[in-house]
Amino acid sequence: MKKIILFLLFPLCLSLSALGDEKKPVKPNIILFFVDDMGWKDPSFMGSDYHETPYLDQMAEEGMVFYNAYSSGPNCAPSRASMISGQYTPRHGKIAVWDSKRGPEDKMRLEPVPDQELSLDNYTMAEALKDGGYVTGIFGKWHIAGEASEQGFMVDKSTEPKEIKFKKTNDPKDIYKLTDEACEFMEEHKEQPFFLYLPHHAVHAKWEARQEMLEYFKSKEKGTLHNNPVYAGMMKHMDESLGAIINKVKELGIDDNTIIVFTSDNGSLGKIHQDPLRGVKGMLYEGGIRVPMVVWYPSKIKAGTSSTESVVNTDFYPTFLDLAGLKAPKDKILDGESLKDLFFGKKTQLKRESIFYHYPNYLDGKNARGGRDPYFRNRPVTVVINGDWKLLFYHEEYVLDGGLEKIDQNNMVELYNIKEDISESNNLALTQKEIRDRLLKDLQLWMKQTNARLAMKPTTENYRQPIEERKGD
Repeated sequence: MKKIILFLLFPLCLSLSALGDEKKPVKPNIILFFVDDMGWKDPSFMGSDYHETPYLDQMAEEGMVFYNAYSSGPNCAPSRASMISGQYTPRHGKIAVWDSKRGPEDKMRLEPVPDQELSLDNYTMAEALKDGGYVTGIFGKWHIAGEASEQGFMVDKSTEPKEIKFKKTNDPKDIYKLTDEACEFMEEHKEQPFFLYLPHHAVHAKWEARQEMLEYFKSKEKGTLHNNPVYAGMMKHMDESLGAIINKVKELGIDDNTIIVFTSDNGSLGKIHQDPLRGVKGMLYEGGIRVPMVVWYPSKIKAGTSSTESVVNTDFYPTFLDLAGLKAPKDKILDGESLKDLFFGKKTQLKRESIFYHYPNYLDGKNARGGRDPYFRNRPVTVVINGDWKLLFYHEEYVLDGGLEKIDQNNMVELYNIKEDISESNNLALTQKEIRDRLLKDLQLWMKQTNARLAMKPTTENYRQPIEERKGD
């Protein structure tokens, strides 16, 4: 009798086991397609009347567009360090590209906060995913500190800009080489969850395009917003990389379980206009930090959807963990918020009220378009974006020109309603004082909580020589 009972129960156990397997969450493959210096209006679907980005346009049609997406810094390294660490700049100290003291020293009124490298002790997004069962790989521009392999990437194919030899390879910014390596990575690891980070060197200067692509755009009618054939050519090369990645995902049959996030590290260079946005890469006006962002996940994200919620790339860390069913590390502060419910249409707003920036340094840029003065793209500044409102708090005027007591005279803050005035042309600091003072109070509280240091009055003790100038930012 026992044998019969066991025989009858055995199929039942199998069926219960199968049900358990069905309920077990499947970790999605995660692809972060990260472009260098691509502006908010650069894609065709965002309004460029000259650039051609057919694969990105298709991705936007099949996925979700974020119209108010931000980078976490106005230039390369601060944005990348914040994204990979999930933290604002005061927490990790990476506030500049090679130095926080760039530009004419005789025009600097304060001693800027020194730049720091991202510590190897900082538990990165890649490390969290690796420890959560993901195979992690990077292909392209690391540009933070140390080696990517030391901060969570099991496959490290990171490269430096100086390694690119376009004249020899005819491969602009190594776009096709990096794409091929990324596709090989997916092929090799298609049976296990992977995190693929593809930070292209494109579309950063020096601009490069193959001759046939260059000739094509030279013969094309110029747009009123964009008209540079080399930049447009490189943009289309980059778009072809995106197309190759998407097509490989489909070819491998993993498209239902793969999410692709497309965005840029910061705004564009001054030569590439982003009207109506004010400012350029390196500034904390919208032109320096507002970026294109598209998310594609065929089985989970409804095609043709969009969001106007303000999101920032520090949100990616908690988002990817949430998608993977992983918990955030207990001993680390993450400044972002998961976007998973926005992706899946379960909600339209996040819990947080504000996004912050802390940039206590000088960044060169003579007569940069949209700048506050003719010498720098940015002077030491801290910023809060709260709903429709944006406040910029300038350290020089606060420290040297009377502080809060002289706030109505010293130009230490700028206040904009970026919903009604996206071009940041109408400073409301003197007409909307209640909002100004509330946001300034919130910002100063945040600075205290994150130990965000002000630039300082120069003294013999704190003065330091600028680091020898290097190319690139």
